[in-house]
Amino acid sequence: MLRSTNVIAVGRQSSRNLRCKHSLTGDDYQFLQRSEIPSYHFQKSLRRLPIPKLVDSVKRYLAAAKVVLPGDVYNKTEKSIREFEKSEGPELQKGLLEYDRNHKDTSYISEPWFDMYLRDRVPVAVNYNPFMMYAPDPDNKFNHQLSRATNFAISYARFKRSLDKNVLAPEVFHLNPKQSDTKLFRTVCKTLPPSLSWFGAVAFKAFPLDMSQYKSLFNGTRVPKKDKDFLYSDTTQKHFLVMYKGALFAVRIFDDKGEILPAEEVQASLAHILQNTEEKPNDSCVGSLTSLERNLWAQTRQELEAAGNGENLKKIDGALFAICLDDLKTQDHKRLVKSLLIGDEAKNRWFDKCFQLIVDANGQATINFEHSWGDGVAVLRLMEESFRDTNKHHFVGPDDTPTSPKQENVKEIEFKLTDSLKKRIEDAQKSHVEANADLDFATMEFPGLTRGSIKKTKLSPDSVMQLAIQIAFYKTYKEFVPTYESCSTAAFLKGRTECMRSATAATREATLAIVEGKKDVLPLLTECSNQHGQLVKEASMGQGFDRHLLGLKITAQRQGKDLPQFFEDDGYKRMGQFVLSTSTLSTETIVFGGFGPVVKDGFGIGYNVVASKLGAVISSNKSKRDAAKFSEALHESLDLLKRILKV
Repeated sequence: MLRSTNVIAVGRQSSRNLRCKHSLTGDDYQFLQRSEIPSYHFQKSLRRLPIPKLVDSVKRYLAAAKVVLPGDVYNKTEKSIREFEKSEGPELQKGLLEYDRNHKDTSYISEPWFDMYLRDRVPVAVNYNPFMMYAPDPDNKFNHQLSRATNFAISYARFKRSLDKNVLAPEVFHLNPKQSDTKLFRTVCKTLPPSLSWFGAVAFKAFPLDMSQYKSLFNGTRVPKKDKDFLYSDTTQKHFLVMYKGALFAVRIFDDKGEILPAEEVQASLAHILQNTEEKPNDSCVGSLTSLERNLWAQTRQELEAAGNGENLKKIDGALFAICLDDLKTQDHKRLVKSLLIGDEAKNRWFDKCFQLIVDANGQATINFEHSWGDGVAVLRLMEESFRDTNKHHFVGPDDTPTSPKQENVKEIEFKLTDSLKKRIEDAQKSHVEANADLDFATMEFPGLTRGSIKKTKLSPDSVMQLAIQIAFYKTYKEFVPTYESCSTAAFLKGRTECMRSATAATREATLAIVEGKKDVLPLLTECSNQHGQLVKEASMGQGFDRHLLGLKITAQRQGKDLPQFFEDDGYKRMGQFVLSTSTLSTETIVFGGFGPVVKDGFGIGYNVVASKLGAVISSNKSKRDAAKFSEALHESLDLLKRILKV
C-alpha cells in the first residue's frame, strides 16, 4: 500500500530543474505515425491460408519422420499414414476444404488454434508466455527505471493512437526495400481500393502481412473460465496497470478526449508509486493467482468477484497493458531469465495481460506476453517501433525531477480479501515455485560468427544456427529428435504459425560427418542451407504438414467420427514431442528472449543471429536435461562451424 505521504519531496524543486525536452507537440506527440496508407488497407485483399494437398503433406511428414524416428517406428508410421492416405484421409480432406469454404473471413487453423490455447488447463506462465528483452538505450543514462518505464508507456500510447486512427503504417514485407518502400509504392497502394490493394503491393515485390492480431495488443486479458478461457477487451479504458512490490495501480495515460497526457504527468504517477509503495504481504499479492492451473484460477476468480472485487478485476482486465516495476538489480543472466519467465513467486506479475513490460532496477526492459491472442509478429512490431521511438524521443530523462502527481491520475487497486482468498494466494505462490523448481536456464554468446560473416559464405545464417543446435544435441545425447522452428504464416489472412521441421536429412548427414571428423564437409553445409531455405519457404507459404494434419484431426472430431488410427500411431505421437523447440529473434531491438521447454525432457531455445554475434537462451528441466552442458556444446558446435567456414 502507499504510505501516508502523497507528495514526492523532490517534486517541489521541479522549477529549478531543466527537464529533458522532447520537441514533439500536437499530433506529432499524439501519434507515432501518420501513414499515407491506412493501417488495415490490405486486409480485405489478403490471400487466404492454403490447405496443402494430402499427398504433399504425407510426403513431407515422412521426410521429416525418417530423420528422427528409429527404423522400426518409422516403418510402422509409414504404413499407418499410407493407409490413412488411402482410407479416411481423402474424406477428411474434403471436409476440411468445405469448412474452409464456409469460413472465408478467417483461416482454417485460426479458430482451432485459439481453441487449443484457451482450452488448455496448464498455467500460462512458463508453459505459454515467452519473454523478449529490449536492447539497452544507446545513451546509457536513459537506462534508468523510471525514465524507461515512462518513455515506453508514452510510446505504446502513441502506437495505439496511430492504430486506432488507422494511420499506423501497414505491416509489409519488402523483398527489396530500396526499390519498393518508396513514395510511388505508397501512392499506388493508397489509390487502389482495399479489395485490390494486395495485388498492387505485390507488383512492387512487397507483401502485406495480416494485421488482425494488432487489435488485441492493447486493453486485453485472458480471463479464466472452467474448461475454456475467453479473451476480454475493453477499449474504453484510459489507464494502464502498474505493479510494484505486489501492489496494483491504475495509471491514467489518456485524458477525457482520448489524448495522451503530458509525459511529465505519467512520470509523476510512476515516481509516486516507486517512492511511496510499501511491500505487500505475501497473502495480499493477487497477481500470484494468475500463475494457477486455469480451472483453479477460474474458481478462485469467482470467489474474488463474490468478495466484491468485480470492478477491480475490470480495471485490470481492460487496462491498456501492464508495467511491472521490479527491484531486482542483477547482471546474472540465469537469475534474470528466471525473473522474466517465472516471475519468482509471481507476486509482481499479471500473466493473463495482453503484455507486461517488466522494468527492473537496472532499467532493463522486457516484454512478457500472453500467447493465445497472437504471435510474435505484432509484439515484435510494437517493440521495434517503440525502441526506435524512445531512443529518438526521450520524453523524460533521469535528470528530470518528477512533479507532484495528480490524484486522479494514479489510484491503487485495493482488493477485499477473505481468509480463504489469502490462503489461495499463498497456495498459488507455493505451487508456482514448486512447479518450476526443476526449471533451469543457461545463456550462450558466440561473437566468432555473425549474420554478416555467415552471409559472405552464401549460407543462410539461420540454417547455420539450426545445424549447430543439431550437432550440439547429437554430440551430447547421441540421437536425433523432433525439432520445432516457429515460422509465421502472417502473409495470409488470420495466419498464425507453422512448424518448420529443422532436423532434416541434410542436417543429419552433416552432423554425422562433422562429429566423425570427415573432411570436405562444406558441400553438406550448403545442402543444409538449401533444404532449410526450402522448408522455410514452404512453411511460410502455408505448405507445412503440421497444421494440415491437425486440421484433418479436428475435422474428424468436428464430424463426430472415430479418430483415424494414424493419429494414435506411436510415430505420430513421437513426432509431436518437440525435444528441441526453437524460435529465432533476429533483430537488433532484442538482446535475448526465451520460453520454457515444451516437453519434460526438452530444451526451449530462443536464439538471436545479429550483426555482432550469435546468442541463445536455453531452458530445460534439470532432472531431465542439462541447460549449461547444452550451452557449452552449442558454443563448441559454432566454433567447429566457424573453422569449417573459415570466417
